[in-house]
Amino acid sequence: MTRKKYPLDQNPLLVYNPHQCIVYIDKHCSLGRSRIVEAIPSPRVLSTHIPYSILPDSITGSECRMIYVWRDPKDVIVSLWHFAQKVYEGTPNLPSFSESFELFCEGKSYFGPIWNHIIEYWQESKKKPEKVLFLKYEDMLEEPIKYARILAKFIGCPYSEAEEKQGVIEQVVGLCSFEKLKDLEVNKRGSGTILDGNFSFAAFFRKGMVGDWRNHMTSEMAQRLDGIVAEKFKEAGLEMINMKSETTLGCSD
Repeated sequence: MTRKKYPLDQNPLLVYNPHQCIVYIDKHCSLGRSRIVEAIPSPRVLSTHIPYSILPDSITGSECRMIYVWRDPKDVIVSLWHFAQKVYEGTPNLPSFSESFELFCEGKSYFGPIWNHIIEYWQESKKKPEKVLFLKYEDMLEEPIKYARILAKFIGCPYSEAEEKQGVIEQVVGLCSFEKLKDLEVNKRGSGTILDGNFSFAAFFRKGMVGDWRNHMTSEMAQRLDGIVAEKFKEAGLEMINMKSETTLGCSD
């Protein structure tokens, strides 16, 4: 959306952490700070971890478009655990990975059971495909150019033929790649307030790969979580998709 507003070599991502560029509505709205969100010029780009079922009517009843990205739950718990270890470093009695895994399998996480979170947005994407775009993290890492086109078209900012010929898509994908963002000075050594906490921006960038769960789980643990998710997906009519990619391109962990 901003590619015509900023030359790529002057893009805000080069000097700001991605989480500073996009407002999270979660705490702003819950703490009565919705005016901060409302003050952003339209068209706005906002972000949230909120389950679809508890999104406010002002969102679900509006014409806004939603992009939902889901990921192999095994990698979700690994990423979440590492993030918590960095952010809450020094806090007494932080749970071990095994303890966090048990809670995750019980559906106890920051935003509720991961399977419900995924299913709710998937169901809405089936009802309103023009409003909710349901994407798989692993697919996006495997074919970033393809999904850059899909995203641009969905939000009403398709790449022109001239942009295609000039390699603009490749440049945008390169700018947003995991390695590019991780290596920026602001993300290596910067810090700042995200929501109500002060974070080292390096905490948002770890490996950026798919399948790191293999370095943290036994085969029994992996099969257990896969089984739970597969059963929940089956009940909702969503097929469990094999997680096979080992790519290291794309988004932060």
